[in-house]
Amino acid sequence: MSETGDNSDPQDSVAKPLAGLRILHVTLDGPAHNPRMLKENRTYLDAGARVAALIVGQRRDDDLHDDNDGAALIAYRLPRWRSLRAKIASQALFRSRDFRGHIERAIREWSPDVIQAHDMFVAGSALAARPTIPVILDLHEHYPAATEVYRTAYPRAKRALFGTFQHRRRMERIETRYVGRSALTITVTEEATERIIVKCPNANTATVPNVERRDFGAGITTSSAGQEVGVFRLTYVGSFENHRGLDTIVRAIARLDNPSLRVELIGARDSDYVRWLRREIDRMKVGDSVVMHEWIPSDAVSRAIDTSDLALVPHAPNDQTNATLPHKLFQYMARGKPVLVSSCPPIAKHIRAADAGFVFAAGDEHDCARAITEAFDQRADLPRLGENGRRYVTEEMNWELVSQPSLIAAVAGLTGH
Repeated sequence: MSETGDNSDPQDSVAKPLAGLRILHVTLDGPAHNPRMLKENRTYLDAGARVAALIVGQRRDDDLHDDNDGAALIAYRLPRWRSLRAKIASQALFRSRDFRGHIERAIREWSPDVIQAHDMFVAGSALAARPTIPVILDLHEHYPAATEVYRTAYPRAKRALFGTFQHRRRMERIETRYVGRSALTITVTEEATERIIVKCPNANTATVPNVERRDFGAGITTSSAGQEVGVFRLTYVGSFENHRGLDTIVRAIARLDNPSLRVELIGARDSDYVRWLRREIDRMKVGDSVVMHEWIPSDAVSRAIDTSDLALVPHAPNDQTNATLPHKLFQYMARGKPVLVSSCPPIAKHIRAADAGFVFAAGDEHDCARAITEAFDQRADLPRLGENGRRYVTEEMNWELVSQPSLIAAVAGLTGH
């Protein structure tokens, strides 16, 4: 860490609260696949810190040292068999000697002042390296609940195998141990922070919500070109697991039998859940109203959102969805789209605060149908709701106003800056 000299400008120290601090991210995916890390990196760099991201687990024939928007990008050589071994170990043991070795090497070569471990699958290896510097546990999700949910999309044999070493009680024990050993635990919602404090009353915690930057979407041109006359379009973009509540939408559409409704579900990759959902669409005979798409290019996603009347975040109720906050909620709002959400607290409270859409009882197809009908009947009012959402993320709930100050204050307090 650097110290500020006697002749330093006081205003500069205020503008650069993390001046000289060296922060090492440890992650399974690089910043390009982690929008949260990208925003954290920009915050750290603007606050005067130096930042590196160590990507562990990816097969590589050579070392990688690169730059990613001002942050160093590091990945060390990892042959195929060691990459496979590391991934198995991280999933079964939540620590890997290959990960640990790469973390120890990065500490020697880069001399960080703090390590930020992105979720539990790398936190164990970071803690096993026994660094003399603080380790921050960045909890993106409620992993004891999340692993239960994600298994539902696995093939049957894989589901049973993962259930033996990622069952709820073991995940709770591991999470408690990692939180207790970390110098700081960062969560994405107030609900998640409250959960961690109940579990570990002495934990040092900070809430850094998954909101977007104030200028998100500012350079994106919205267009309604291609919108079909007389069609009321509902759009979902994201991953497909049973906790996303997409089956609730399908059942609600089947109940309504409104030929003007069209649902676009974007992001379907082959899984047990996706195959089951396709069968449900066929069984309910709503194939003309509900269309599932595989992942499409980002510009096509933008067009799909722009031509929609109502965006969807229909999460089913469980411990995971009651403690997490998806980026896409704020991305929809930033693009001026009203949103239909379930009553899961982390998402519903923002739609209600912004008056930017409609809320239905999570998992309840009858109430979902009621909310869709309400939106359909209020078509003339949807632009106002969309503008409310856009103004909310621009003026009240964005990274610069909410998440950035919390993140800087937590890291500064931890490191003495």
